[in-house]
Amino acid sequence: MTRAVAWSVALRGQVAEPFSVTAVLGSAAPVDTGHAQETPECRDRVRAALLNSGRPWPHTAVQLSMNGAPQPSAIADLAVAVAVLAASGQCRSILLPKVLFVAELGLDGSLRQVEGTWAAFDAAPLLGFTHAVVPQSVLPEFGPATALTAVGAPTLTEVLYWLHGTHELPCAGTHRWDL
Repeated sequence: MTRAVAWSVALRGQVAEPFSVTAVLGSAAPVDTGHAQETPECRDRVRAALLNSGRPWPHTAVQLSMNGAPQPSAIADLAVAVAVLAASGQCRSILLPKVLFVAELGLDGSLRQVEGTWAAFDAAPLLGFTHAVVPQSVLPEFGPATALTAVGAPTLTEVLYWLHGTHELPCAGTHRWDL
């Protein structure tokens, strides 16, 4: 049984609250994590995005849970994809505790803007997050004055290249990610 955790953020009124997405692979029985389960729509979007990005969905049982995710959970799509890929060994997981993934996934693997992207930047540095991955189309909204470094990607594939350390993403902040 392998496990990986990625982070996203939920907007509750005017307050952004990070939440964890846990992927557990190889468990035949449901894993009782005390967290809400993902919606079938989220799982279907993520599976389609992975397949259309040339990444296989694991050929084993996949249990997903999200602690504090809003319903519907499109804001968690990118975090779900990264957690599943990290648990299956398809991307590096060492970076995940410091990164927020704030994007919905299109069925083709594209990253889409979600409500609350800007609010995520208020609370995240206080909780130990140093970076956030957002759709490249919203990157100009974030300037170098933020305490959290925003990097933008157009697709899931670009995010995975960045996590592997083989590709740089455009950065809105003043710091570069040290891989």
